[in-house]
Amino acid sequence: MSRTFRAFREEDYPRYVELRNSVFPDYPESETEIRHHDAAWDDRRYERLRLVTEEPAGRIVGYGQISHMPSQFHPRKYSLDLLVDPALQRRGIGSALYDRLMDELARRNALLARIEAQESMAGSLAFLKSRGFTEAQRAWESRLDVAAFDFDAFRGAEERVANTGITLTTLADEQERDPELLGQVYELHLACERDVPSVDPVTDIPYELFVANTIEAPGVLADAHFLARDGERYVGLSNLFRALEEPQILYQGLTGVLREYRGRGVAMALKLRTVRYARAHGYRELRTWNDTRNRPMLRINEAMGFQKQPVWIVFEKQLAKD
Repeated sequence: MSRTFRAFREEDYPRYVELRNSVFPDYPESETEIRHHDAAWDDRRYERLRLVTEEPAGRIVGYGQISHMPSQFHPRKYSLDLLVDPALQRRGIGSALYDRLMDELARRNALLARIEAQESMAGSLAFLKSRGFTEAQRAWESRLDVAAFDFDAFRGAEERVANTGITLTTLADEQERDPELLGQVYELHLACERDVPSVDPVTDIPYELFVANTIEAPGVLADAHFLARDGERYVGLSNLFRALEEPQILYQGLTGVLREYRGRGVAMALKLRTVRYARAHGYRELRTWNDTRNRPMLRINEAMGFQKQPVWIVFEKQLAKD
């Protein structure tokens, strides 16, 4: 059957959301969330190209994208995304989209393309490996049953941190105390992000992108954005956000503590606050992701009873020489 490629258009959002959620039914997103994050994208700083492929009747059956990676920015390195209607997979749609996007990358003299797939997605893994992609990074997804969590096993953990003079608070409360604190929270976020294992060195994202995605996104919960404060200095954080399409699930954003404050139980105390919040507000599950090399955070999650899911793998393909 003849199919055509064209640029993504405004009216494609509903079908794109439907397509994406059919490919990843365990991680549904709403059009509101997707549009918000798209609006935050800075086209002056980062490049992004989106294509769709459609049948003669006009129905979109595939979606492809190449884009820069703001948190690991390099002008010649790109993220790659491919989506094909599950009912029409293994009919050459993904291959055609892939070939078209590879042509676009070649025109940009790209160094490499990077894409992510879950270990359980046998078809996707075979597709990527047959085209020369190799593993670059692995990250565990872990899930916590909130109702089954045993707070008694961690009795005193939060109090021990408080007794050292560190205050556990929230972004919501701190904004009432100091409406100008976002600059400090941004710097804390950057400092913690730099120590998260990554394929390439972490790039500090612009302040505007941090605000859009961490402070103003539709699923942000300011009263579940937990902070550790030593006097007037913010030294640790652990933030949660909700997915609009999954009302019983909370997602973990970033948990981190400044280097000089590690080993004092601050991260554990912050994580315990996230579980207390989830329990108090009727959520049934917490989900988080951690690089397999991030043993300190994995040890905390394992101690708390988070259960590992199939690992997510970052694949990359070298396209040119540096």
